[in-house]
Amino acid sequence: MVTPDQPLEPAPMRPLTALVPVLALMTLPATAETLLSEATGNWAGASNQGFYFRAQLSQVPNQDKARLVIWGGAMDGVPAAAGDPEFDNDQIALSAFATRQELEVYDSGEGSILQVVTEFADEDAEGRSVVQMQYLDNQYTVVGYYHLSKFYNPGGEPFAYECDVDLWNMVSIENGQQRTLEPVGFEALNASDWTWDAAFERGFCTRS
Repeated sequence: MVTPDQPLEPAPMRPLTALVPVLALMTLPATAETLLSEATGNWAGASNQGFYFRAQLSQVPNQDKARLVIWGGAMDGVPAAAGDPEFDNDQIALSAFATRQELEVYDSGEGSILQVVTEFADEDAEGRSVVQMQYLDNQYTVVGYYHLSKFYNPGGEPFAYECDVDLWNMVSIENGQQRTLEPVGFEALNASDWTWDAAFERGFCTRS
């Protein structure tokens, strides 16, 4: 589960053992997407006994969402960013007010986890969200989610909202209070259907 030491500092849910460096920002022609980040790895982790993958996070022109695409299925090395990707979700994260959006990969000890990290700030608050994905049983699956908002509250005391969701064990911790979530089917956690506000819409986190 995500436990950042600082609100706006990268803080993986578990100790990093393998982190793929993120590419520098690349701006493509005005009619194309802006590549925000790229990460590569092997879903089996350090053993490299699983499928290799290449993931890219991009900004689509005139939209306030980030698009995640993944090329996978290769056993002999990282696939090229060519042809139709295995995974394509253009609603995975909100890019409006984002100050940083990156992909991170680390070895959990039981395989690699891909993280979509978004840091944001506007006139009301600043914060961070993280979507965690794994490739399980031929499905790109959301296994965790984290959200932190620190509200400035002008004229009053600043306050924060934090939600840390472990979808593998169906447990959510909101502002330090743990609750057990209603079980859902494996297919319900398909990352193809995950949107930037899915954790709130599905009741894993609340808006209170």
